[in-house]
Amino acid sequence: MKDVTSRYRGAFFVLLSAFLYGFIPILAVFAYKKDVSVMSFHLVRFTIASVALFCLLYLRRGKAALMVGKKKLFQLFVLGGVLFTLTSFSYFSSFKYIPASIAALIFYSYPALVSVGSSYINKEYLSMTLVLSIVVSFMGLIFLSGKTAISVSIKGVLLAGLGALSYTSYILYGNFIIKDVPYQVVVAYVCFFSAISFLILGSVARGLALPNASSTWILLCFVAFVSLFGFLSFFLGVELTSPSIAAILSMAEPLVTVVLSLLIFKEYLSITQYFGGVLVLVGSFLALKASASR
Repeated sequence: MKDVTSRYRGAFFVLLSAFLYGFIPILAVFAYKKDVSVMSFHLVRFTIASVALFCLLYLRRGKAALMVGKKKLFQLFVLGGVLFTLTSFSYFSSFKYIPASIAALIFYSYPALVSVGSSYINKEYLSMTLVLSIVVSFMGLIFLSGKTAISVSIKGVLLAGLGALSYTSYILYGNFIIKDVPYQVVVAYVCFFSAISFLILGSVARGLALPNASSTWILLCFVAFVSLFGFLSFFLGVELTSPSIAAILSMAEPLVTVVLSLLIFKEYLSITQYFGGVLVLVGSFLALKASASR
């Protein structure tokens, strides 16, 4: 049974992860302006993050910390090389066919999927407060998305939906793995196997184009470390709370992206979008209350 203090600490780490993840799309915009492809973006991002974390683990805990056994290694491959790679690829690819706001709205339906899946797999009680937080957060994302085109590409919708489904599996499966493997090790292997997968996919699709400018490499290194700390914070948050709570609190991520876009790119927000942002925060607060009372 997790105490209240641990749950609040876990909620803090999940919200920190949401901020870091919400910052990545902003950095991606700058990278794309420097002609960095989606495949290259993820390849460099995950390669640098995995190397940094492996080195850190080796220096602090020695070689033994990285030895997880063949069975766990395969599970980590599924988690990073399949589920997380599929999530990243499908979600980012959906932007080519539908507006980012529509893609985000579809993708961020995953907390409801995680809550239902977690309640069934992990025997978690799906309280009315938790259900309400899902509804409020989802309504907030609808307002936050602003005006969008009525006609959308079915392919884009399917890609964003696939991203939500694969990310749901990623969270639930990841929570199962961190019961036996330290979360830092999990993150390292997730990044490593994701990098390998993007290298293979990029080579086959001929979508790799590494940058030449040093400023672009500095940007990509910064993205990698933001991703690294986002990974660590999220898994630690899941460990201290639960998959359902972590997924719902992560819905603050699109709010972070919108606010940073406003501050950095001076993008205009309507009254309804501000209202949507408030609803997302209210939904996160309800999730935190549900976590503290369990």
